[in-house]
Amino acid sequence: MYRSIYSSYCLVLNECNSVASFASEVSFEDFLWANSIFWTRALNIPLPHSYVFPQNQEDLNKYDSINNSAELSNDHNSRGELINGLNDIKNEAQRVNSQVNGATSTLTSTQGETLWIEGLVPGIDFCNHDLKAAATWEVDGTGLITGVPFSMYLLSVERSSFHSEKEISISYGNKGNEELLYLYGFVIDNNPDDYLMIHYPAEAIHSIPLSDSKALLLEEQKAQLRCLLPKSLLEHGFFAAGHPKDGNNDNKLEVDRISSFSWSGQRRMPSYLNKLVFPENFLTALRTIAMQEDEISKVSSLLEELVGSGGERQPSDAEVRAAVWETCGDSGALQLLVDLLQAK
Repeated sequence: MYRSIYSSYCLVLNECNSVASFASEVSFEDFLWANSIFWTRALNIPLPHSYVFPQNQEDLNKYDSINNSAELSNDHNSRGELINGLNDIKNEAQRVNSQVNGATSTLTSTQGETLWIEGLVPGIDFCNHDLKAAATWEVDGTGLITGVPFSMYLLSVERSSFHSEKEISISYGNKGNEELLYLYGFVIDNNPDDYLMIHYPAEAIHSIPLSDSKALLLEEQKAQLRCLLPKSLLEHGFFAAGHPKDGNNDNKLEVDRISSFSWSGQRRMPSYLNKLVFPENFLTALRTIAMQEDEISKVSSLLEELVGSGGERQPSDAEVRAAVWETCGDSGALQLLVDLLQAK
């Protein structure tokens, strides 16, 4: 993955005349180092669309004058080339999107939008993460506070004076330990925001038997290939302690919808499904992925019996889920779930 990103990065640098010679000197190891430094310190910054992608010379001059007034050095030609390159990428993406979705995009519809851009902010990027942050960071869109529009500043959360030599910490957001470890290289003991992400990679579906049929069934059922759970839910295994919480009502309604029809009148959704901590949409995906060839044929027969051999109508997502459940139950899905958890 990183090799592919590195290659794309070098292509972009080669397009900018002012740094083309520099591009050949950037090794893959240099890229990995810079990539690690950037993503462990980058902030997600809200900025106007016209600031990120100036559409004309007027926009470019306006933001260049802002930078010059703040005595920030800026190579105008280099910036212009980079912006043109970014605009080319954006315009190509919009063109492809229009061809695929039949959508049209207009300049006026994007001018007022706010884009969230990952970037390094000198000073603020030194701040470490803390659950009880000492400061928050803000964007001064008008420049009334800092004197420079769209600059950033730190705001103390304490009403009293900030003590000297006290570390200034900020919050990186409500992130679980898995995300903190992957992005920043550390974890927090007793993290109240600790979540477990269980994910079946979409790319892996192409390598399993009957991948095309299963991919179609997944789409028809609106199944989800991942779920995010608070780790506290797993303290009692697969089942929630006591009665299902109110927040699980949507899952119960989904189970009830699927179990409202049975071809044989014998296989019904068991009561434990309402107590499972895993979302029904995710279990639906696992049932489908674990299906055998004869089970897929059985599902097709059941749906044909339901909607007619002539295809008078399309089966609903709930009907397809019911057919999958009627055919294979939960044995394969739960085994696949155990395998995913063990791999994790």
